[in-house]
Parts: sequence; C-alpha cells; structure tokens
Amino acid sequence: MKHTTVALLACALSCAGCFELDYLLQAGEGQLDLLCRARSIESSVENPDLDAHTRRLLADVPRIKAFASTSGLVPTDSYEDYVELPGRYVVWVVSAAPPLSLEPKRWAFPIVGSVPYLGWFDHHLARAQAEGLKAEGWDVDVRGSTAYSTLGWFDDPVLSSMIEDSPDADGELANVILHESVHATIYVPGQSEFNEGLATFVGDRLTLDYLTQRFGPSSQEIVTWEEGEVYAKKTQERLHEAYQDLKRLYATKASDEDKLARKSAYLDALRTELRFRRPITNATLAGYDTYHGGSQAFGALLVECGNDLKRLMSVAQTVKESDFPKPQASDLTPIVKKLGARCREAAKADAPKAEKKQTDAATPPAATAAP
Repeated sequence: MKHTTVALLACALSCAGCFELDYLLQAGEGQLDLLCRARSIESSVENPDLDAHTRRLLADVPRIKAFASTSGLVPTDSYEDYVELPGRYVVWVVSAAPPLSLEPKRWAFPIVGSVPYLGWFDHHLARAQAEGLKAEGWDVDVRGSTAYSTLGWFDDPVLSSMIEDSPDADGELANVILHESVHATIYVPGQSEFNEGLATFVGDRLTLDYLTQRFGPSSQEIVTWEEGEVYAKKTQERLHEAYQDLKRLYATKASDEDKLARKSAYLDALRTELRFRRPITNATLAGYDTYHGGSQAFGALLVECGNDLKRLMSVAQTVKESDFPKPQASDLTPIVKKLGARCREAAKADAPKAEKKQTDAATPPAATAAP
C-alpha cells in the first residue's frame, strides 16, 4: 500500500500540550495550507490548465464515492475538492521499533488512542525526528505517503499525489478512496492493526469490484490492477517471511551482538533482493505487519460472512474497544472469532427474508379477467 492513514492530526491540534509544539504547529500549518488551496473537483475537471489524465480521473471520483456508499461504506463529505501539491508526497511517515524487537513504538493521543507512526507535512522535521529517535537507540523508518485521513475531522481532499501517471492509475485512485472510506466507516481507538488491516483488506477487494463494474471484467484496467496485485503479494509474502525470521532470531538465546550482526546482514540482503530504495529496519517490518498482518484473519472472517463484503462491514461496525483482549492487539484471531459468530447470526436472520424474496420472485402474478 502506497498510502498511510495519519489519523491524529486534528485531534492533536485540539489538545495543546499533548505533544511537542513543533509537531502541532506543522500539523496545523499543513492542514490549513491544504484547506486554503483546495478547489472543487467540478471546477478542477473543467480547468484547462490541468492535464487530461488528471481531469479524467477526477471526473471519476463521484462514481467511486457512490460505489463506496452502495458497498456498505459510510458516505462522507471528503473527496469533494482537489489540491495540487508541489511534490510527490503529502506527508512523511516516521515509525520506530527497538533494535531487537518488532514491537513498534507508539504515540498516544486522545480520541484516536495510540498510533504506531507520526505523519509530518514537513520533510525536514520528519528527518529531524527520525535522527532524534536514532540517537535514542531506536530502529527508524521514514517514508513518503501519497494520502492520509483525518477521520472526519476535516473534509479530506483528493490530492495530486493520489493520481499516478501509470497504467494502474484508475485502480490506485479508487483504492486510496475506498481504503480511507473504510476508516471513515469504522475506526477503533488504539487498535492500529485492526483498523489498517481491515481497510487494506476491504479496500483491495472493493477496488477489484469497482474496476470490474466501471470498465468490465476483461478490461485492461483489470489486467493491470491484477498484475500489480500479484507483484505486491509476492513482496508482502517476502516481508512476512522476514518478519517471522527476525522474530525467531530475537527470541533465541544468542548474544545481542550476534543477533544484531545477523539482523544487519539479513536486512541488507533483503533490501537488495526487493530493490528497496530506503533501508529496511525493524520499524519497516513492523509497519508492514500493521497493514498486512491481519490479512489471513480477515480472509477467514469473509468466509464466515458468506463472502459478502457488505455483511462483513456491517458486522465490523458492531466492534467495540471492549471486544479486544488488550490495546493494540496484534493477534486478531479472538476478535475475528467474535465477528464471525455475529456474521453467522446475521446470515440466519437474513435467510428467511432472502427465501421470501426468492419465493415472491418465483410466484407468477394473478391472471386478470378480461372485461
């Protein structure tokens, strides 16, 4: 996934003193800058100064939002405006983890709970924070993000960074909007792996459904999206393998010096193998796990829900903080079991309605007597 949900900006701004002043200031300035430069999508589509590719994709945004609404996601006022950014990314995401652990560092905020990353509008400030964390002994990861969400605190615009100049631009734009729409539909404070895992799982599947509906099952857009998904899955599987390998290494009785040496060699080789531009660290792998670690659990939940994504989302909206065994639960099995039971109950409740509807459809209308 190329984007990250930075879900704490508005909340941080509402509680002065809850975090470093420079973070609050840059967050406020960055958000205000976007709001001031936003222009309606309708006027942007008609703007001759915008290239035809961008205008075509922007014209499809209302269609994507409508699809999200009919797919069980909560309609929002986001993505009604467009902002042209000066660069490729809107925020830089900083995450950290201990040198011999894959448990991410977390920052706590009111309302949204704890989060395993911070989003900076200012690249230099992001780098400065990263250097400070490194000096404290943390493994650090810094990466650019093309999108973020304020979870309804503001009406998030479509950003130029969300529009790619590539064959899979239609799928990528739809995926971002659908992913963030899942967050707008359900967000559990202090449960990052559940929130991001659900949004990734549902967003990816709805993207394929949207492209099929929009362009047809045999379209080039579908072919391109599925090819990209195959490549992404291979990368995710390799990162999952690396996560498990290092997790086992850190659990051994080897000395810290030996663990660090073996870790360094492993991650250097992994970076070369995957052709990553930036270094791969414990924080990188922890971030991967936040977004993709729950894919098997959500896949099992979808089966329990009769492969019905709309039912899955309906049941997911019943989840409460008390359903989780602890804050920031990394093992989603217990919560998936609870939601799976609710899916089965929902299916039983819906069965008589579906049967009646089918019977009504099969019953021929009564004959009308001739006058």
